[in-house]
Amino acid sequence: MSLTWSNPIIDGNLADPFILNADGRYWLIATAVAADGRYLPIYVSDNCQDWKFVRGAVERGAPGAWNRYNFWAPEILHYQGQYWLYYTAKPTNDDNNAGNRVGLAVSDSPAGPYQDCGVLVDHASLDASPFCDADGQLWLYYVTDHGSLREYAPGKIWVDRLLSPSQVADEAKLIVERHGWQEGPVLWPDERGRYRLTFSLGCWKDDSYHVAQAVADRPDGPFVESDSIILRSSATVKGPGHHNFFTGPDGATWIVYHGWDLEMTGRKPRIDPINAGPDGDLVCDGPSSGAVTLP
Repeated sequence: MSLTWSNPIIDGNLADPFILNADGRYWLIATAVAADGRYLPIYVSDNCQDWKFVRGAVERGAPGAWNRYNFWAPEILHYQGQYWLYYTAKPTNDDNNAGNRVGLAVSDSPAGPYQDCGVLVDHASLDASPFCDADGQLWLYYVTDHGSLREYAPGKIWVDRLLSPSQVADEAKLIVERHGWQEGPVLWPDERGRYRLTFSLGCWKDDSYHVAQAVADRPDGPFVESDSIILRSSATVKGPGHHNFFTGPDGATWIVYHGWDLEMTGRKPRIDPINAGPDGDLVCDGPSSGAVTLP
């Protein structure tokens, strides 16, 4: 039996895609304005190939609300029967993104709609990614943005414990900082019992964008970076990145990410299988384009 899919999986400008396995289906959410005028559009599929629009996950906040602009980088954590949506937004449009904050919304269903819970990380921040370890401990990975009131340098990756899905311990620890700017952090436990921190480097606007990785024995590091690149530009896909992982139709681990078309007209969602190399590093044959068949 073989599995065939075609990239991009949705022909639309849907950046920073995230796929959640829930209720026996696949739920994709991404950075964009939804067709219903809400934000962070949700799509659902039974096979990862045929996708149906559901709704925008959240409403735009009123003037002065924390979530008035941007609406970036959504990720969903299914925890104790509820679906917690982490995303970036800001209250004004005149501060060069200094107002960016990681906030939260919640729903009883992966389909939403999601109800606003307010700001979670109370300083300049973006690209939050929650992780629940095997021992039940919750962690939050995020990136500091420009204009931090705590004077944190922008573009660095931090980790903090979550006391609950809606409360950080406020014990943030810097874990990746040696690049000029790093973003989109995602943690994935590997088959060897170690933790793979994966993140995007380069400029999201061009073909320098790519996905790198580091490894640690604990969710909070210290992390040792690898020279092995998970995704980089190809002859048909430019700037692949801002990814996440999910369990695919074959029961194995897959990566979901966005990539520009050759004309650089939009960032469209794509998926590919991902495997572990001999040294444990994550390896992907993507980015793929068009119809692909997996034996």
